Amino acid sequence: MLYYVEFGLSHREVPDERSLCIYISGCRNHCENCHYPELQRPDYGYPLLENYRKMLDLYWRAASCVCFLGEGRGTLSERKELVLYSAYAHTRGLKTCLYSGRDTFIEEWMETFDYIKTGSYRPELGPLSSPRTNQRMYRKSGGVYINVTEEFQPGPDF
Repeated sequence: MLYYVEFGLSHREVPDERSLCIYISGCRNHCENCHYPELQRPDYGYPLLENYRKMLDLYWRAASCVCFLGEGRGTLSERKELVLYSAYAHTRGLKTCLYSGRDTFIEEWMETFDYIKTGSYRPELGPLSSPRTNQRMYRKSGGVYINVTEEFQPGPDF
């Protein structure tokens, strides 16, 4: 079962979206200088299953996307749970995003999400806003994922 630590609205996590961000605990990545180390604790926080519909009822008019920050411990049951949450959000007219945090390619189970962020945080390479980042953000368009990482990076100075 997935647990979350907090949730709230953000205009910064997904390009051109107002996202209901849900911070999932149980992260197994253990990135150096993690900005939210509490998320590494397994089964920490509140059961998402008990509160997910309430969150969507509260935010569905203010949000255009549901962003899951983390995938928990990555067990098969937790992955299936995330896929179901994504599908339910779609029935409410919301897009979905998964921040994996793992150094991976897009996996088959992830293909229900409209946006996917991959890559561990490496301090020497920086976050998505850094031109040197190893992290990538993808947007699904016509059934294909397009790299949109550059949308997080500042344009040239004029």
